[in-house]
Amino acid sequence: MSALLAVIARAEALLATIASVVLGATMAIVATDVVMRYGFNHPFGWSYDLVSLYFTLVLFYFCLSRAFSAHAHVAVDILHYYVSARTRRVFALISCTLSAPLFAIIAAVTFQRAVDAFARHDIIEGAIEWPTWAYLALAPLGTALLTLRLLVDATAHAVALSGGPELIPLPPLARSDEGLEGASFE
Repeated sequence: MSALLAVIARAEALLATIASVVLGATMAIVATDVVMRYGFNHPFGWSYDLVSLYFTLVLFYFCLSRAFSAHAHVAVDILHYYVSARTRRVFALISCTLSAPLFAIIAAVTFQRAVDAFARHDIIEGAIEWPTWAYLALAPLGTALLTLRLLVDATAHAVALSGGPELIPLPPLARSDEGLEGASFE
């Protein structure tokens, strides 16, 4: 189980690195496009489509699983202050168990949309004819990794609840010493 958690963490780190590079490229492209538009009256005809169709989806979907594993997402944890660590682990197990099928469905539906777009040779008309399957394929990649993370985390919580080792820590409590110490993303 620890090896699987390590593989998932490496995949999350890879996708987050890609997202970081894409964020830098987005800022460079948008800034250069602004200069070209207002300084030289010659904007890039391709930048809006690239950023809005591809880069935005990379930034969102490639960081989903890593944000979940780092507890960097919005969470309602009001009850966590008033219950035991075991009950908090039950909450985490329920959350993972309920979320995994939802994200599995999202991954399957978006994967099918990408396959259909590929089979039909769908394109977005514009300055460049962008293939739709390429940006549609970004969603199932990110949601499939999140689904795997949720299933493995649910299993790890179940193992800990049944008396086995704690393979993953509980989410830290906000406004607590454990939450303040672990407040950085890396």
